[in-house]
Amino acid sequence: MRAFIAIELAPAIKDTLAKIQDGLKPGLPKVSWVKPQNLHLTLKFLGDISSPQLKEIKRIIAETGQETPAFKIKLDDLGVFPGLRQARIIWAGISRDIPVKQLAGTLETKLSRIGIAKEKREFSSHITIARVKNPLDPANLETGLKKAKNDLLGANLEFNAGGITLFESVLEAQGPVYTVLEKANFNIT
Repeated sequence: MRAFIAIELAPAIKDTLAKIQDGLKPGLPKVSWVKPQNLHLTLKFLGDISSPQLKEIKRIIAETGQETPAFKIKLDDLGVFPGLRQARIIWAGISRDIPVKQLAGTLETKLSRIGIAKEKREFSSHITIARVKNPLDPANLETGLKKAKNDLLGANLEFNAGGITLFESVLEAQGPVYTVLEKANFNIT
């Protein structure tokens, strides 16, 4: 089964990101937009996992949830990977992301002990809002992102990260379908 670990977003955050997507859509017609119900902050993409690994991953998620103090996340940035000229991903991000990076690092270390390969790239706290299939005009993309960034900064995009979730991802013709496999709440003290 194909799976990943993420922080779920509050419904109000998903709604605001959907409005930002709607604002970008007219200027970016050749983009595949992430459905609002699928928006999340990925901590670790696991790829294909086995049944024995699934059992261990659930244990790791429960343990990590108990060890992690609850924290707030505030979205305050928009951008693209890898850059305007070769944009492949349009994302919303957070600048003060130390707790998210620490959590991702903890999961990375624990999961490597059960045979899940560590990421080669440095972790980047972001929410994918769109995937770019065909080249975009960099100037048009930059203009759209500047306007959308103003919309983002004008919104209250802060929420309490309540825990971590293990999702199964099934790829279908209409896009991926995510199913919750396990949840673990953070330690609220």
